[in-house]
Amino acid sequence: MTAARTARRALAGALLAAFAAFAACEKTGDGAARHAAGDDGGAAPSAFVPKPAGALRLTIFELPVHGLAIAVETPAGALRFVDTGAKADERSSGKEVLGPFVTASGAREIAGITISHPDRDHFEGARYLLKRFAVREFADGLAADAKLADDYVELREQARSAGATVRMLRAGDVLDWDPALEVTVLAPPTAGIATRRKDHENDHSLVLRVRHGTQVFLLPGDIERAGAASLLAAHPTATLRADVLVAPHHGFFDDAKFAATVAPKHVVVSCQAEYADKEPREPGRLAEQLFGAVAAQVWVTAWDGTVTITSDGANSTVTASRPRR
Repeated sequence: MTAARTARRALAGALLAAFAAFAACEKTGDGAARHAAGDDGGAAPSAFVPKPAGALRLTIFELPVHGLAIAVETPAGALRFVDTGAKADERSSGKEVLGPFVTASGAREIAGITISHPDRDHFEGARYLLKRFAVREFADGLAADAKLADDYVELREQARSAGATVRMLRAGDVLDWDPALEVTVLAPPTAGIATRRKDHENDHSLVLRVRHGTQVFLLPGDIERAGAASLLAAHPTATLRADVLVAPHHGFFDDAKFAATVAPKHVVVSCQAEYADKEPREPGRLAEQLFGAVAAQVWVTAWDGTVTITSDGANSTVTASRPRR
């Protein structure tokens, strides 16, 4: 491991230590921080590492259960989430990870929560965030014929009741996240995607393209092969090229044409180390093979911990919260 990469891991470790301490407070009640807007319990802990002024920072969290959650800190300082992880077996991504992160950051509100698609491993953490913090906007991109589970319908109603503006997004929408960012919705198309029944929700994931200066981030949710094919057909290569890609479907994805078209420098995979009931059992290994073939550096939350990408508009720096397991 190079000295530079070791230093980057140490910096990310300081950030994670800050909100890990707050997570303990959440679970024990000791020193409980106040979360309501305008009552944040004081300044962020001294161990928290603020992002550089004007930088864009994305944090892809290592979660206690299978799922995906991404924090987006905009150049102007707003905090947003794209997906929020799951709650299962008494473990809660919202309570254990995301809530403490918001508190440690010192944010007085969450500017927006965007859910890529209505699978529980992407939306359940939002319940806790909506309960404990002021949230300005809740957005998703549901397929026109989506059959929503009752708990997702209830989540959208919770967002409305909490005072959030609820929005439905579609391909072509341009999102006003920050004057220094160009945020475009690339999918799903209004007409929908022809896909297998079991892949319907995944293939209709919101796909977001975030550009900061010359740096491009692609967030594709859980798209499968049909969703990837739809993107390739709808957009030129220049639009799909990205410096940083969050791996589709937690690394359970094997579309070599998509990988070659996006040609990312960095890929972040949010997954568990191993799945006894899925194939492949180790999606991190599959992602290493697929994206390593196009010369990407692959980061896996199960091996590297929480992964943070900081862009100054010209370059992006990637850090991990611990040495690779």
